[in-house]
Amino acid sequence: MVTKWLHILELGGDPWILPIWTAKNDAVQAGRVSELTPEVIQKGGYITIRLNMFPRIIDRINKKCKELYKKIEIRKPEHEFSRPKENGKAAFKIDYNLKYCLIIDIDSLLFELNSCCNYMTSIFEDLYKHVGNPIKKKSGGLRIKKVLQDAGQNTDWFAMLDDLRNYFMHTGSANIAVDLTNAPQYDLLIMKENLFEFTDQNKFRRLSDLDYIVQGFIAAKQIIQKHLIQLYQSI
Repeated sequence: MVTKWLHILELGGDPWILPIWTAKNDAVQAGRVSELTPEVIQKGGYITIRLNMFPRIIDRINKKCKELYKKIEIRKPEHEFSRPKENGKAAFKIDYNLKYCLIIDIDSLLFELNSCCNYMTSIFEDLYKHVGNPIKKKSGGLRIKKVLQDAGQNTDWFAMLDDLRNYFMHTGSANIAVDLTNAPQYDLLIMKENLFEFTDQNKFRRLSDLDYIVQGFIAAKQIIQKHLIQLYQSI
């Protein structure tokens, strides 16, 4: 049995949930709603932990990409492909720790972003129920999408996130290549399979696509936060 332990202090980080809890507390103190259950409060903690992961994962991805781009500067002509399955061409060898840690971080970012979106959807539904306006089962995502669209945000970033996360979780594994087209300005290619041509956009994504997903999420969480604060203020 565990008879002695050490808790690790949680300080700083993303305070996304705190203004929502402040609005909820004001409504509780005014007698407009009862207190939330501990289970719902705990979901807020789960979201906070994931929000605190993202900057660190993104920083690791960016650092590893810079390291990768620096290493490929010593490549030779036989490493540069321009047509499918060219004779005499060879893949460029790098340290496997760099390659696989980069893939791990990409996979982690997609998984944790998707997981955080699911928790935000769940707490969105919980808070609507808390104020006496329950959302139909499994309709929270559609309600959030409408909130974002009403605020003028394009929501196609989530479809891209959902596609990549589901593919790499259930169908295949990510692999990487480097786009040399505009060298020395490089772009990381995230492949759904080992490609020898890049004509089908459905089979790969770019590092810039990950950034598009992240920026879409950042904008969305601010809109959702504001909406949930107003939810309590309006009752």
